[in-house]
Amino acid sequence: MENNNPVTIPPMERERGRASKGILVLLVIIVLVLGASVGIMLSKLKDQQKEAAEVQEILEDQKKVLENDLTDLQDQFGNLQTNNDSLKNLASEQQERIKKLLAIQADNAQKIRTYQKELETLREVMRSFIVQIDSLQQSNLALKAERTELAKDLAAERKQRERVTEDRERLTTTVQKAQVLSVADIVTVGLNNRSKEVDRVRNVEKLKTCFTVRENQVASAGERTFYLVIIKPDKKALANKNNDTFTSRDDGEIVYTAKRTIEYDNKDVELCIFSDNLGLTAGNYDARIYYDGYFVGSATFSLK
Repeated sequence: MENNNPVTIPPMERERGRASKGILVLLVIIVLVLGASVGIMLSKLKDQQKEAAEVQEILEDQKKVLENDLTDLQDQFGNLQTNNDSLKNLASEQQERIKKLLAIQADNAQKIRTYQKELETLREVMRSFIVQIDSLQQSNLALKAERTELAKDLAAERKQRERVTEDRERLTTTVQKAQVLSVADIVTVGLNNRSKEVDRVRNVEKLKTCFTVRENQVASAGERTFYLVIIKPDKKALANKNNDTFTSRDDGEIVYTAKRTIEYDNKDVELCIFSDNLGLTAGNYDARIYYDGYFVGSATFSLK
C-alpha cells in the first residue's frame, strides 16, 4: 500500500541549501565581473600598446625630420662663404656641435625635445651668421668702392702731378733755352807765324775763329765758357793737345778743338778762339760753337 505522505526536509538543511545556492551565484557573479575586468584591462592594454606604438612612430618620424634638418644645417654652416677667420672658426664649432647631436640616440620625447631646442638655437646662430656675413660683404663692397674711388683719385692726382712736373720741366727748359747765349758772324781764318791771314795749309800756324756773343737780358751775367769744335774734311774733330772733352746735351762727350772763358754782362761781346795746326789738310772745314752743352752756331771755311 503506497505511502502518499510528502517527505519533510528539515529547516536547517533547507537553509544550508539556500546558502549554497547564494554562494554559487555570488561566485558566478564574481567570475563574470573578473572576466569583464580582465577583458577591459586587456582591451586598454592593447589600446595603450597601440597608442605607444603610434607615439614611438611619431617620435621616430620627428627624429628623422630633426636629423635631416640638422644635417642640412650642418651643410649650411660648411657652405658659408666668408673670409673672416673668426666666423670660420665659429662655423666649424657649430658643425662639430651638430655632429655630436646626431650621435645621440633620441629614442624618447625628452631627447626629441632636446633635439628641437638645439635645432632652434643653431638656426638662430645660423641667422646671426648670415646677418654678420651680409654685413661684412656690404662693408667689403663699400670698402671696395671706396678703394676704387681712392684709386681713381690717386690716379687723377698722379696725372695732375705728372702734368705739373711736365709743365715745370717745359718751363724750366724754356727758361734754360731762353738763357742760352746765341752767337753770330762766325768766321775762321788761318794765320801764319807773323799772324797774317793765309789760306794755304803749309803756311797755317794757327786758326782764328771769331764770332759775336749776342745780347741776352734773360741770361745771368758772369763767366761763360765757349767750346770750339773744328770738323776736318775727313769728318773727324780737330783735337786739342790733351784730347780733352766736354759734355754736349745732344751728343754726349765730344773732343773739342779749343775753348775760351769770358766775362759776360748781357751785352754783345766780340771774341776769338785760337787753335794750333794739329794735322790740318786741304779741304772744307766746319767750325762749330758750343755753350753750356748747347750747339749755338757754325760756319764753314776752306784751306788750300
